[in-house]
Amino acid sequence: MNKLKFLKSLGLLALLAAGLTQRMTAAEPDAGSSKPLPRALLIGDSIRGGYGKGVQQLLAGKAEVLLNPGNAQYTGNGLKKIDEWLGDGKWDVIHFNWGLWDMYGWEYDKEDRSPAKYAERLETLVTRMEKTGAKLIWATTTPACPEPEKGMRDRFKKQVQITPEIQKKYQDAALQVMEKHHVAIDDLHALLLPDLKKYQLGPDDVHFNEAGCERLVSQVSSVILQQLPAQKAGLQTGADDPAKMSVKEMQEEFLKLKFGMFIHYNMETYKGVQWVEEYQNPADFNPGGRIDTDAWADAAKSAGMKYAVLTTKHVSGFCLWDSKYTTYDVMNPACPYQQDIVAQFIKSFTSRGIKVGLYYCWRNREYKSKFKVLPPECDPASHSFAEQVEFQKKQIAELVEKYPEAFCIWNDGLEAGIMPAGEANAFYRGLGRDVLAVANWWDWSKKGTPFLDIAVRETKEFPEDNTYPGETCWKLEQGWFWSEGASPETAPQIVDLLRRANSRRSNFLLNVGPDKQGRFEPASIKVLAEVGKSLEQNGTVRENQPKEK
Repeated sequence: MNKLKFLKSLGLLALLAAGLTQRMTAAEPDAGSSKPLPRALLIGDSIRGGYGKGVQQLLAGKAEVLLNPGNAQYTGNGLKKIDEWLGDGKWDVIHFNWGLWDMYGWEYDKEDRSPAKYAERLETLVTRMEKTGAKLIWATTTPACPEPEKGMRDRFKKQVQITPEIQKKYQDAALQVMEKHHVAIDDLHALLLPDLKKYQLGPDDVHFNEAGCERLVSQVSSVILQQLPAQKAGLQTGADDPAKMSVKEMQEEFLKLKFGMFIHYNMETYKGVQWVEEYQNPADFNPGGRIDTDAWADAAKSAGMKYAVLTTKHVSGFCLWDSKYTTYDVMNPACPYQQDIVAQFIKSFTSRGIKVGLYYCWRNREYKSKFKVLPPECDPASHSFAEQVEFQKKQIAELVEKYPEAFCIWNDGLEAGIMPAGEANAFYRGLGRDVLAVANWWDWSKKGTPFLDIAVRETKEFPEDNTYPGETCWKLEQGWFWSEGASPETAPQIVDLLRRANSRRSNFLLNVGPDKQGRFEPASIKVLAEVGKSLEQNGTVRENQPKEK
């Protein structure tokens, strides 16, 4: 029986109407379990009321999930009651939201409810919750209703409509606070927005129907489960199965690598652009001979790099491996190369003791139609977004299975608008082997915010007090893909960037773009060698450890 079916017996709508006055209690513990379960606290308003009980049910036996009494209302109410809700006990995870009440001004219309004041109150609340030592998870505020909200209309005789522009101001204010404190994000807003008409009770109601509540229960449960201490929750860990590593273990092993090479090489190289428009002729991908991937690996080794990541598929949609899901790849009859470049890359680097990762570009909803991203077999012009997501998941699974040497998949553009974090984590954990998921947000304002296993900053550094495992990506030359006349940064500049990145609990992934013959520029090779010599002479880079608070 589907565990979510219990929602139908909960009387969710009645709970919402009643204001959720339940006392702070958890689901009954498993009588057969002698180990104390990890504790999770869910803080929120009546939206949380729609999924709180369901999360308790789904996580029964894995966590003791408690709910704040009643309705958390707005941030001002949170400041008054947060100490009472936190109590004296230890929390492993706190999943929290304030937002709708702050935007709409329910019951405190005369108080300052500006985004600036909202952020100020959130800052105080997050600082207080941090003292518990719990893993904090911010649930983004679910979408406002498109028409004036009926509660304001019926109870306060006011026509209040929250436009997407207004909500974005509050969302951005909250995200700035969460980024400052390195709080994990559960993007419930992005989860529900694409199908808002399907899930919301009505155009003038912020609450959700059974299907919407079920979606929230599944998402929140999955996100919390990912953040629970594995052994306390009775989950499989490396200790249970020596052949498997926990996510935390993989993250720590990743940070030991410190320095890697990013290689942007694909159809874009031959078109002289950073993003290719429309589908191009596979015949245009023509290096004129065998690509010397051994030279790539030698250059990486000379710089002291410990891993490398190759763009297997970029915005062009062209694949550098022989994919069973498309003919738009290097083995297309029109393509002169006719060799699996991914396999060639892996052989060259692993033979020199350098670990390998594979970059994959996901198609975000925000892409213009001229940027295909996916091969013709899943042309976005003729395939639904759900079909696009499934196609991309199949190609990722293919890469993981076909190339067992790859220790990570570098997901460009994968974020909650494509797959919620819980679903994306479940997808990667279900691929059958240990593989680290690196995620680079499409939304520039969220870059560096944790989504999957490794957070990414693109040509921008992490804050000095960063604690989440990260990766700082930088360009040695001016572009990600090669361009005529590009020149490299100097070795001292690169070494300085590397040391700063490593001091902020982040690896440093330095991009080098091969030219149309698949060769690195001589000047870039020279700088890489100088970087390696500098590191040898001046000692290793700093440890990737968080600073003491």
